[in-house]
Amino acid sequence: IRPIPPGDLAVRRGARVRATDGRVGRVDEFVVDPDSGNITHLSLREGHPWEGRVITIPVADIDRIEENVVHLNIDKDTVASRPSVAVRRWWL
Repeated sequence: IRPIPPGDLAVRRGARVRATDGRVGRVDEFVVDPDSGNITHLSLREGHPWEGRVITIPVADIDRIEENVVHLNIDKDTVASRPSVAVRRWWL
């Protein structure tokens, strides 16, 4: 685990995600390009942690990140129109 440099923010699983018109879910994880190591998408979990759906949001749709909140530059309808992603966890 690398320390977070002073002045930078860490985004952790469970952080709130807000669209331009309100709350849409929580951070589930980030998708990383294996070649570049860059984050390409945010996985957003809607609804209950065991029953909700997971949606990938391109990093271009992230407006800003504040302490424990990721703000998107898209609205709730745009988020809802994104396809769900099947997620398999080793503990599920």
